[in-house]
Amino acid sequence: MKKVKLGFFSQKNYMNRNTFSGTLYYMHQALMSKKEFELVNLGDPYPPSQWNNIKEKIKKTWGSFQDTEKQKKENNENFAKLIKKQLEQNNFDVIFAPVASKELPFLETDLPIIYLSDTTPRLILQTYGKKILLDEEEKQQIVRASKIVYSSKWAANSAINDYEADPNKIEIVPFGANIEQVPEIDKILTKCQSSACRLLFIGKDWQRKGGKIAWETLLSLLKLNLEVELVILGCIPPPEFQHEKFKIIPFLDKNIPQEQEQFIELLLSSHFLIFPTRADCSPIVICEANAYGIPVMTTDVGGIPDIIENGKNGFMLSLNDSGDQYANLIATYFSDKNIYEQLVRSSREEYEKRLNWDQWANSVYRIASELVSN
Repeated sequence: MKKVKLGFFSQKNYMNRNTFSGTLYYMHQALMSKKEFELVNLGDPYPPSQWNNIKEKIKKTWGSFQDTEKQKKENNENFAKLIKKQLEQNNFDVIFAPVASKELPFLETDLPIIYLSDTTPRLILQTYGKKILLDEEEKQQIVRASKIVYSSKWAANSAINDYEADPNKIEIVPFGANIEQVPEIDKILTKCQSSACRLLFIGKDWQRKGGKIAWETLLSLLKLNLEVELVILGCIPPPEFQHEKFKIIPFLDKNIPQEQEQFIELLLSSHFLIFPTRADCSPIVICEANAYGIPVMTTDVGGIPDIIENGKNGFMLSLNDSGDQYANLIATYFSDKNIYEQLVRSSREEYEKRLNWDQWANSVYRIASELVSN
């Protein structure tokens, strides 16, 4: 196989596992581990450390006292100078630009560009009510890119319909799981004989991620006399949500080994990820759950239909379904240990076949090598 010299282009700190929920970090790691790539860092990424974390906090605090627009302009100018210098020092084959629509205007090159995203500004506005970029700016980068990689048909269709993207330039490649350790299947299967069911909810936004539905599911399962608990990770629910079977872990930092280990233990001991999100793009948490053989109870929104195959690695319900519908499905599959074990096995199989960064990196290599050979 021909070796491809790939420039990883981003203004974000993709050496930090907390940036973009760790997705850029794991993309970078996956590409770096492939011997078919010679990967070169563009921008100014740096690994997290206590001192770097302090510097980032100072930078954020100091930035709030400064002229934000002026500071942004200065940062962008410095970034553009740095990129120009880095391009002069290297002979790249292809530039890989993940979620980089804002910084792509600072990239002056005739090299082929692979632009990656999980959404479009139009979808962000429709889904979250936020305006992150002008449509014209996004369209310019879509036209400029040699190839565009989206994580779902949902995002790709928006690029085609809203930004006149050439369908021949688009590739659909699912994301992987942002985890360090993937356990052996035997270790995962030990939880299948448990009589108690642990539900895991992961999300920073209690309301948007459907926390109230998760809560209703817990109550419904208790009414069905199932031994169950619900663990909330990533947020603090409103005070009215309290129960002895309701546990809250506000935050775990994957950059801290002890907290990373706590996260892994939580995945190993959970039976279902309950993720009734009201709006989402391509949630990495589903891939993470599947890596640990956890079936996911979620909704048919955004890019999720490209991740979940009903009955294999979870189930998609409608936005109108209540906690009772979630509870009935969970009780049906968990009450029969053989059926539940098969669901665990097939959830893990979907991770191994599609939802891992190694498969993703193979697809990126294929795309990059085709650009180089053309």
